[in-house]
Amino acid sequence: MSLANIITLSRLPLLFVYICFLLADSIMLRLGSFSLLIILFLMDWFDGYMARRRQEVTALGAVLDVALDRAVENVLWVVFLSINLVPLWVPILFLIRSFLVDGLRGVALCQGQTVFGMMHSRWGRFLVASRFMRALYGFSKAWIFCQLTLTYALMGQYPDHHQLVLAINLGVIYFVAALCVLRGLPVLLDSRIYFSPPAV
Repeated sequence: MSLANIITLSRLPLLFVYICFLLADSIMLRLGSFSLLIILFLMDWFDGYMARRRQEVTALGAVLDVALDRAVENVLWVVFLSINLVPLWVPILFLIRSFLVDGLRGVALCQGQTVFGMMHSRWGRFLVASRFMRALYGFSKAWIFCQLTLTYALMGQYPDHHQLVLAINLGVIYFVAALCVLRGLPVLLDSRIYFSPPAV
């Protein structure tokens, strides 16, 4: 197995260590979970970097990378739901989006398209495939997960500001959820051509 794939798969046990630290009674462990979360996000970048540098870019690596991204993201939403920092509709939205978008991308891949190459409309290419939107979406998710981690770690330390922090968190959650829908809709629309009957 390539080094890049080992790094990718290593994110899963690290995710569970993060959860154990986050839910611990010790404030030091909870704060330590923030560092583990940063490492999780850096590993997502580092596996791709190593694959390109060592010329080990493979279809398996791409599938594993997307699968681990989805696992980390959806597990984090569920964890924050369980500690009452996000409303129920948030993980439901992201889970539905994950299944629909990844399923449609699988159909496109079977027909010789790439994940981003399947986008043929101009606005679809911008919202889904452009480097700017991909970076904005990834950064926004990383930001809210870090913010929620610190909120939970420190929530007993600053009780006077608790409601303000929760309101700020909710505002960022709405922004990330809007991006989720905005980037998911073009995939639904542009993938229709892969279900059309072939021209005679």
